[in-house]
Amino acid sequence: MSEMSTEEIEEMRGVVAALLAEHASSARVREVMWSTTSYDVSLWRRLADEIGLVAATVPERCGGLGMAPSQAAVLLGEAARRLAPVPLAETLVAASVLGACGTEAADALAERIAVAAPVIAIGGADPAIPAVAVTADADGSGWRATGRLGAVPFGAAAEVLLVTAETGSGTGVFAIETDADGVARTARTGLDATRPLADIELAGAAARCVSAEGDEGRAAGLLAGLVLVAQAIEAAAGAAAALDMTVEYLKVRQQFGRPIGSFQALKHRCADHAVTVAGARSTARHAALAADAELSGGAGDEPLAVLAPLAKAVCADAYFAVAADAIQLHGGIGFTFEHDAHLYLKRAKATQHLYGHPAVLRRQLAAAAGL
Repeated sequence: MSEMSTEEIEEMRGVVAALLAEHASSARVREVMWSTTSYDVSLWRRLADEIGLVAATVPERCGGLGMAPSQAAVLLGEAARRLAPVPLAETLVAASVLGACGTEAADALAERIAVAAPVIAIGGADPAIPAVAVTADADGSGWRATGRLGAVPFGAAAEVLLVTAETGSGTGVFAIETDADGVARTARTGLDATRPLADIELAGAAARCVSAEGDEGRAAGLLAGLVLVAQAIEAAAGAAAALDMTVEYLKVRQQFGRPIGSFQALKHRCADHAVTVAGARSTARHAALAADAELSGGAGDEPLAVLAPLAKAVCADAYFAVAADAIQLHGGIGFTFEHDAHLYLKRAKATQHLYGHPAVLRRQLAAAAGL
């Protein structure tokens, strides 16, 4: 893990925030939403080439910064606050998992992320889908993957698909080049236009196994857990941004000659949301620290397999509650397409459903706890 100090990480956060303020404005996000590129190509290159953010969690041995999830969370949160239409969460998660795999194939892909910043999409990591989505069969010295993956974020733009698949002897993690034979992608319309989705069909597509032989599904479990932790981090940051936007509006909007933020009823609603946001941030932070422990091979106080879905459920619900009320607190303007409040509401609702709705995750947690 990186030995960067808190001060160094905070300094990097400031650099990321400044870059996003300039190149991920509301106008730019809306422009990308209606483009045919599926993500902001120029912003992605800037994040990769100018500040090395894309390689934040790539191990140092592979040319990256080697940051732990709890460290990278600070940077991921800045992108989530801006609704930046780039596959940052997917890439940070993929690099962390590849670093933990430690195989030759995993290190090769991690080095490629550090050097070329390919768009990575993640499939088969949804804990809400109990059925086997993808299977992988040995084909000489390689593998062939078959199956269907639905609603994959940035799936239409991805150059590499990182997917969990059943091999007959266990569950492994495989890398698939999306331009290979046997890969068919269909873009689909989603609620959140800043995070486009695609359905992916695999029909005997060539795949590289990046997980270690006989790892007993550890890499697959890590991939599923880190995806949920990233969702929790993004949700907590998005909720904070929606609340900040609302508070600023209440300071300047006047009624009866007074800022409406001075009205006691609105103060109480914002105070309640501030508590909700603080709880979401703490929950996401706790889950990120559990991910640190999992990656370092240490035994944390609580397993990632429990904390990750719990954090995602808590933070996603918090995001939706804050974003939904932001629409109301903005009054008439909050309902318009021209205002950004609806972008946060759509991201919040999409986050609830992506990789398992909170209701589904809570039922699974209850079963695991014997309740």
